[in-house]
Amino acid sequence: MGKSKLDRSRLMEALIKELKARGLRVGALKHHKHGDFEIDIQGKDTWKYAKAGADTVAISSSVKLAVIKNVEGEMELGDLCDKYFADNDLVLADGFALSGKPRIIIADSDEDIDIFKRGCCVVAVVGRAGIELDDIDGIANRILQDFCLSN
Repeated sequence: MGKSKLDRSRLMEALIKELKARGLRVGALKHHKHGDFEIDIQGKDTWKYAKAGADTVAISSSVKLAVIKNVEGEMELGDLCDKYFADNDLVLADGFALSGKPRIIIADSDEDIDIFKRGCCVVAVVGRAGIELDDIDGIANRILQDFCLSN
């Protein structure tokens, strides 16, 4: 999406809230490019199971499901969406700069746009080179128009 992690996170959070308010089921997917990560607290059962060598660890409650699965290589964005987000109307993904999926680019200049466009469909350019970062309504409208989603 763009260079600024803070801007990306703020935009993702605001778009999730806006699109949810419009009645959509919204998925959020974060790409963690630094390898291993933990989603549970050290010392808790799921952490212990993963550390013991389980290939897949899941935790489920009446309101949340999280899955940790060891993989041989990165899954493609489309495969992740198909497998884990099929019940969502829309998936917002942060950090999948190498995917060919449509994107919102946060850019300060035309050079930034070129860096992140990479031949993909651009839904919106946000920041100094495009729509104001705080125009969440306008950005959400662009998303809904491009993907023919009604609210």
